[in-house]
Amino acid sequence: PSAVYAALWERRDKGVEVYSFPEAARLKLLKICNEWGPGRQPNNQKDEKWRHQEEALEKFLVSKRGILNMATGTGKTRTALKIVHALYEQGTIDTVIVSTDGNDLLDQWYAELLGIRKGVGAKVFRHYKSSREVADFLLEPKNSMLLVSRQPLATALKKIPANLARRTLLIHDEVHGLGSPANRIRLNGLSDSIRFRLGLSATPDREYDEEGNAFHLDHIGPELMRFELEDAIRREILAPFNYFPLPYELTAEDRHSVQDVYKRKAARAAEGNPMSDEEVWIEIARVYKTSKAKLPIFDAFIRDNQHLLERCIVFVETQEYGNEVLEIIHKYRSDFHTYFSGEDSLTLKRFARGELECLITCHRVSEGIDIRSLNTVILFSSARARLETIQRMGRCLRTDPDNLDKVANIVDFVRQSDEEGTTNSDEQRAEWLTKLSEVRGEKTFGS
Repeated sequence: PSAVYAALWERRDKGVEVYSFPEAARLKLLKICNEWGPGRQPNNQKDEKWRHQEEALEKFLVSKRGILNMATGTGKTRTALKIVHALYEQGTIDTVIVSTDGNDLLDQWYAELLGIRKGVGAKVFRHYKSSREVADFLLEPKNSMLLVSRQPLATALKKIPANLARRTLLIHDEVHGLGSPANRIRLNGLSDSIRFRLGLSATPDREYDEEGNAFHLDHIGPELMRFELEDAIRREILAPFNYFPLPYELTAEDRHSVQDVYKRKAARAAEGNPMSDEEVWIEIARVYKTSKAKLPIFDAFIRDNQHLLERCIVFVETQEYGNEVLEIIHKYRSDFHTYFSGEDSLTLKRFARGELECLITCHRVSEGIDIRSLNTVILFSSARARLETIQRMGRCLRTDPDNLDKVANIVDFVRQSDEEGTTNSDEQRAEWLTKLSEVRGEKTFGS
């Protein structure tokens, strides 16, 4: 057998898991295909449902560079792979470079690239975690694909010959993470000679960061298409949801904590070391996110809606706050677990398999764990920008083949504005999610 096949079979190939049939059956990874019947969705209707992917492909082939803004679960990766295949078939590229953040996402990309390498006739190199293959890639970049995390990407881009750069496709996944100050310095000007540049994200804009957005435009290109949550719900690619906004008011202790932030701001300014607006906002936001005013409201709400704790993820700001939420949940369920920083990812896999009903966490749940049965997301902590909310909701809105009529649930805490006639970021989010929760699927996909 080939070295690649041997590495897979012997379970030495990182990023790929091998299961025996009994093991795969136990983990519910196998599914028996139903007989074709009159209720089966016609192929032309399926094609119509996913036509945004073909539209994205066509737009990119014309533009050669740009960003696809596609909601989580609508096939960003699949669309990117279609673009890779199309460019190879046209004979316009010899090399592909894929870059993103996060080992789980990189592992997913590695599995995808392994799946297409034979079809396009390219070797796959990777540079993240313990793999260090940028140098190997640069020795033979033609007919090769490189998967690389953001930091070492600059090394590869600097050393690609100009003639090869004109026949290279650069893919940036999770574009919203690309425009940070460190990335702007590290990558400035390095993609100029690359002919094909593709950006993928559910939310490419960096809210409140014009410099970051300008870098996206310069380093990759303009937005080519937008296919958002509302579009995906209408086409029944994502499930609709019920929205439960729970209003709360700051406690006296919270208000004192906010005042303390402003006192520190004044003291720092007097010392000649002023706090930035971002520092001030982060400290105030932490007060809002950990307000104990939410706890009795949650207790009263969940007492009357205990079914929402079934297949549920609760997002909190800190482990300490999570422990207080845990005490409330424990009154109503025992089959729950925390998943905090440094804890074994086995907990997440147990939840995905249905061994746990409720998970309390303060970090983003890995996209590498498929949890289609997730019914409810409870947001004790929400960022000012929509990005985090969209990512957290996205896991809950994935359709479930075992529950075709799935309607998800989003529970959210909304701080009441202090000033009449003004709306704070919580209230703006509640207005957006209320409108979005009214969207339902359409059985015909002509719009």
